[in-house]
Amino acid sequence: MPRALNKMTKGGVGYKRPPEIEASIDVALGQELDEQLRRAKIRDPADPGYMSSECLVHLVREARLSGDKRAVDRLVVPLLSRCERRLKRTIPDSRPDAQGLRDEVLQTFCELLARVGTNHDATALDLFECKFNKGLATLRYRRVRKEDNRGKLFRDIGREVDEDGQPIDPNDTLGRLSRAAQTPANQEDFVHLAEMLEEIKKLPPAQRKAVELCCLQGYAPGSEDPNEVTAATICGVSGTAIRKNLRKAAEKLKAR
Repeated sequence: MPRALNKMTKGGVGYKRPPEIEASIDVALGQELDEQLRRAKIRDPADPGYMSSECLVHLVREARLSGDKRAVDRLVVPLLSRCERRLKRTIPDSRPDAQGLRDEVLQTFCELLARVGTNHDATALDLFECKFNKGLATLRYRRVRKEDNRGKLFRDIGREVDEDGQPIDPNDTLGRLSRAAQTPANQEDFVHLAEMLEEIKKLPPAQRKAVELCCLQGYAPGSEDPNEVTAATICGVSGTAIRKNLRKAAEKLKAR
């Protein structure tokens, strides 16, 4: 019998694997490692011996929990190979820095695997045992959205108002910084980025943190989604406070 999942939905309902996944895991757990590995390497879902990715994730987790390093080392190879093929399809080469994005998503997945059995294992892989492709898509969406935040940062700020109802004007100083940090495509932008980084160090801590998180790392200032990690959640303040610090930082950097 497969180990029960612990993750809960927002409505307080526990995650449950589809019945066919439960059944396939049950079968795989009764097989020897060599047979598990043989099935894990089959790529064609129509093959009778094909093992679902959800089942493969469960086997890797169980091997880590039981301390079976040999099983982990062997089974994780076909699992990561499946991740790479999936990311190749969902992040096409036509997208800027596609390979970089794929590598970062894969790295995030590897970090989730590494947490299994530690105090930092927060059931993050439960979704992958229910719907593997959806779990990978979630990681991809978060990383792509973080990347896109740099490009849209100032359009968003330009539409916002502060707590007094006054419009927050966009400023090209941080806009250019954000673009240069995302892709220093030419020597001019690279020099600009280097110079600005030195000036950012001189900002007050709250303003420096806001610029680093939003312009350099790509976090959104705030979000209506309580589960989204933003500059506001990281700093423990409101999105309005982050936007104010961005505006003040822009004024100081522009003056310098």
